Amino acid sequence: MALHQALVGFEQDPEWQACMSLAESKNRWFDADSIAQSLSQWRASTGLNMAEAWAQRYPSSELHEGRLGVIMAGNLPLVGMHDLICGVLSGYRVIAKRSSDDEELPQFWLKKAAEFDSIWNDRIEWASQLKDLQAAIATGNNQTAQHFAHFFRNIPHLIRHNRSSIAVLSGNESPAELLALGQDVFSYYGLGCRSVSKLYVPQGYSFEKLLPVWEPVYNRLALHHKYVNNYHYHKALLLMNLDPHIDAGYLVLKEREALHAPVGMLNYEFYKDIDSLRQQLIELQDEWQCVVSQLPELDMAIPFGQAQCPGLFDFADGVDTVAWLQENAPKAL
Repeated sequence: MALHQALVGFEQDPEWQACMSLAESKNRWFDADSIAQSLSQWRASTGLNMAEAWAQRYPSSELHEGRLGVIMAGNLPLVGMHDLICGVLSGYRVIAKRSSDDEELPQFWLKKAAEFDSIWNDRIEWASQLKDLQAAIATGNNQTAQHFAHFFRNIPHLIRHNRSSIAVLSGNESPAELLALGQDVFSYYGLGCRSVSKLYVPQGYSFEKLLPVWEPVYNRLALHHKYVNNYHYHKALLLMNLDPHIDAGYLVLKEREALHAPVGMLNYEFYKDIDSLRQQLIELQDEWQCVVSQLPELDMAIPFGQAQCPGLFDFADGVDTVAWLQENAPKAL
């Protein structure tokens, strides 16, 4: 698969390294580790086995004249690429509007992929305005999602808004499991919809089980100026309001019901029994992206450490993007 080939050996590729440096200079959240993590995950997701599984799941789509508009997110490196890839593989000509926070990485990756398969150049157009479309996919916050829904009201559209991810602890997790949970919380500085921002813990849970495991690995976050500014800001608000919280020195933990927590914070809530919590999570399923836990009662959960490792079939909001695109596709050429 050309997308995979374009990422092989990126760690030693001078062109990739120059592109990564440029992306970081324009967006300080996109540090070298975050970009490398994203590229490595995409390399794993687009490998030969996954490409074969994709082809088996979706019969080859013929090219057609359908123009798909894609408004790409930019909160994480290359996070907007999944919709674009789905569009091309579903036969559409994709008109893509990049986020100003992530301009270099998508264009460079597809430029490299086009060296192996010209479809990644021929079927994609970068644009500042989207018009003459037959379908649209847009990602934004809750406010912009309403604007997108109105703007694309006359054509089939998928509009994505804010979501958060959660973790459910039993209190019996091993240090290895708690360390893996840290990846779900802190990767990409907690900026993604798959970033865990809320913990459900059993009544009487002591965070002395958790924080000593995280501290040696994640206290380095206090050295990242954008992250630490968020941490200090939200901690100051809590202190001024005399609002009880737990201060880990690089993270503030606050007991509250909200699923979303700002950068530098982590919400938590105590639960009484797992069956009641499971029902609560089902009722909230339109608000969360994924659940991580080792509890067998939570059949919707994925293992600790896997929240930031989505595959090609892990569609946002649980909507099969390819199936949706195929349903709305015009006739083939």
